[in-house]
Amino acid sequence: MKFGTLFLGVLLLNLFALVMIKLRPKLFKVKVFKPMLWNFKLSILPFFILLANVLVLVALAYLSASLGVKHLMIVAYVVFFVGLLIWLVFLPNSGYLITELNLTHRENDEKEVPIWYDIVSTLAFALSGIINALANIVIIQLSFLVFFDPQGLTTLDYAALFFSGLGLILMIVVGIYLGRVVRLNSWDILHLRSFFGKLKKHFSGRECFGRFVLYIVANTTFFLIMYVVLGIPFYFMA
Repeated sequence: MKFGTLFLGVLLLNLFALVMIKLRPKLFKVKVFKPMLWNFKLSILPFFILLANVLVLVALAYLSASLGVKHLMIVAYVVFFVGLLIWLVFLPNSGYLITELNLTHRENDEKEVPIWYDIVSTLAFALSGIINALANIVIIQLSFLVFFDPQGLTTLDYAALFFSGLGLILMIVVGIYLGRVVRLNSWDILHLRSFFGKLKKHFSGRECFGRFVLYIVANTTFFLIMYVVLGIPFYFMA
């Protein structure tokens, strides 16, 4: 599997997951579970933030080179850095769909929906979240590789790529925990006092830290296994 196949898989899996959740109310005469659709939109949002950020960087770099204005490159890097911070804040939303496997949306149904349908649809949602998260990691790694010669990458460079992926996966998992367990949203970071207040309250419990560590270790290991299964660490090798 190479980059083209990965991104085709991202497209097809997201499309299938969306179609399944959209067809559910039409087929079984139940209401649309809006939180699931909202989480789906948030899952693909980091991809568009990152794509826009890279395109702006490329456009400003091209203008800087063609017009001979070196200061434009400084602007380009500043804009890219700010965009990168925004992307990092929203990145955990890409993998958040894995939490949809709890099937709690069935509790709101007026009529019974076949369990097999919800298993397939929520599994597709969860998998789309996983692959969305990993695709974001691949895109940012490719973006940084643009500034280096891929043919000249050393064993140390390959290790750096792998550990950068591991670091981003860890950030995603921590973000998912904060969203699902602590009930924080990405935009809550704008209200730092409230944000850290909720964190302090949550981790004041005796058992909370142990459960947090277990959650992080288990989920990071799972995402990392998927990262390797999809062959992402080997994409950059000649």
